[in-house]
Amino acid sequence: MTELLNQLKILSKIYPLEGYTWGIDKNCPLLIPEGMSEFEQNVFLKENFAPLLDHDTNLDNHYWIINEWGKIRSFKRTPNNDSKILEFNKRLQSGKLTRTSFDLISSLSKIASFKDPMNFAIYDSRAVYALNWLLFRYSPELKLFPQPAGRNSEMSKFDQGTIFRLSGQPFEYESHKDAYHSYCDLLKQLSHEVYGDKRPFNIEMLLFQIGPEHIVNDIKNSVKLTIN
Repeated sequence: MTELLNQLKILSKIYPLEGYTWGIDKNCPLLIPEGMSEFEQNVFLKENFAPLLDHDTNLDNHYWIINEWGKIRSFKRTPNNDSKILEFNKRLQSGKLTRTSFDLISSLSKIASFKDPMNFAIYDSRAVYALNWLLFRYSPELKLFPQPAGRNSEMSKFDQGTIFRLSGQPFEYESHKDAYHSYCDLLKQLSHEVYGDKRPFNIEMLLFQIGPEHIVNDIKNSVKLTIN
């Protein structure tokens, strides 16, 4: 893992976390102090939002995280989705997820990252895409993580699964049961080594920043296809 850590330390200098941008809608249920950068606003949310979820019996704040903060409008408020949120909250503490929960991990992990930011991060498609490429290049002894569907057009042009298979290099993915918790554990370890701070959202924010441009460009510069 030494080479992976070295790369992340280099990237952390090139892409400082203060450059992380993710706007927060004005209807935020938590009052955010004025004068903060977008990075600082998001850290403030992660550090202070949990009490709003503890007694959120009607799930308003849970849906706000997914729909408004996360901008995933397709996750509609329905009795079925209510049940999926409640089931995910139970499974989160068990250390294992069901296939149903993992199929919605891009949405549901946003809740986990607000509920317990010391231990859980967002399983974002951009972050996972970046992490998998770095693992494949610099730490091939570690398992990769199942890639959720994403909305970024540049990343969608370069399907990593195809690239990995064509490389001939052996690789293995985490199972849906373990992937999310293993991902969070790895991010905590990497965050501690790179930033001296075990909160996994540090590395997640870095990965989110570098996915669409840096990682895509690295793939372009690293992968050559020759047809005989």
